[in-house]
Amino acid sequence: MDHIIKNFNTLATSALRRQALEIAEEGFLAIDTAQAVKRTVIYNKKKQILETGGKRYLLADFDRVMCVGFGKAAFTAVSELQNILGDKIKCGFVIDLKEGSLGNITCRVGTHPYPTKINVDATKELVAMFSDCTPKDLVLCVVSGGGSALLCSPHNMSCEQEVSIIAALTVKGADIGELNTVRKHISTVKGGNLAKIMYPATVIGLIFSDVPGDDLSMVASGPTVLDNTFMKDAALVLKKYNVLEACQMPSCQLVETPKEPKYFAKVQNILAVSPKAALAAMKDKAEDLGFGVKIFSAQFQGEARVLGPEIIAANQKHQALIGAGESTVKIVGKGKGGRNQEMALAALPEIGEDQVLLCLASDGHDNTDAAGAIADRQAFFKAKTLGLDPKTYLENNDSFHFFESLDDLVLTGLTGSNVSDFFVCLRQ
Repeated sequence: MDHIIKNFNTLATSALRRQALEIAEEGFLAIDTAQAVKRTVIYNKKKQILETGGKRYLLADFDRVMCVGFGKAAFTAVSELQNILGDKIKCGFVIDLKEGSLGNITCRVGTHPYPTKINVDATKELVAMFSDCTPKDLVLCVVSGGGSALLCSPHNMSCEQEVSIIAALTVKGADIGELNTVRKHISTVKGGNLAKIMYPATVIGLIFSDVPGDDLSMVASGPTVLDNTFMKDAALVLKKYNVLEACQMPSCQLVETPKEPKYFAKVQNILAVSPKAALAAMKDKAEDLGFGVKIFSAQFQGEARVLGPEIIAANQKHQALIGAGESTVKIVGKGKGGRNQEMALAALPEIGEDQVLLCLASDGHDNTDAAGAIADRQAFFKAKTLGLDPKTYLENNDSFHFFESLDDLVLTGLTGSNVSDFFVCLRQ
């Protein structure tokens, strides 16, 4: 059979490893972007009625149906919308990491995790396309994780200055809520600003959540959602982490996000898929394999190097402990890796003979070409044989090279989905 995890057979060197990998693959299948669009958007071609989120839209009432998408699920989602609506879509614009052609929809490939001029230029094109919307336009807007970087239009600063601010926050361990609060208030498209740009069109926001708790206003920094944060909140985050000092910036001109209700009166934001779908599917598979199942958290947060050992300690005998969320990494070393690899590395010295931990980024890219890593006593003893000290690699934030040496990186390639991270911890 074809596996989502490309090196499945290489990694499945024990029965427990194989079971963890099988459970994880069920999680990936449950958040498939195309399937999520099919479930969320129903179109009756004969009656020209589009149904989504409990509402009906008669397409004959609109002069134009347009599509826009940004983030790591954008290309796949908009492609599926084309399959559903066909030539009803008059034009559109996609910014993703995935390359390809979508006919009359303009596609641009941006950079991630940090924006560059490529992203800024693509965003200018997108804004130009949707700046002349009328009340007779219907816009289907796909919002997904990664969109905070890919949709980039800095307010009164250069792209390089925005990157320095976000990088400083990331290095200091700011969580996704803090990061995106700042992003909203240094942007002309985030925090509801895109809804303002598309006003007075009718907008359907299809949101693929990658944030803990599925706060729609935080996914991709909430470009179509009425923002509940203010400039003062962003200023407090900057002060908390001494960002301006770290960036050697004398000041940062924040901008308020639109609060006027009129810009959101004809906007319907719908949660298309979330980490909970992955957790439900993994739970079912683990039970089928004979494990008792416990949800560690559906929205875990915290430092990766702290969470890893906590997960190992919480895992009981004959249990599958699963969770979804997003950890943080305080960067103190010069190594290479991602938060999932670091979580697995931190857990490795604590892991028992009868345990295995699999930590994964749902988009397949854990700040590297790997989706994550797998850890067990087999990995621990192999590292010892090779003279690799987990503590040394952890201190240098070099989880990628550690697990690369063990052949224990998990490889999926870009999945076209993005609903935060998830893990599977099994104990016999």
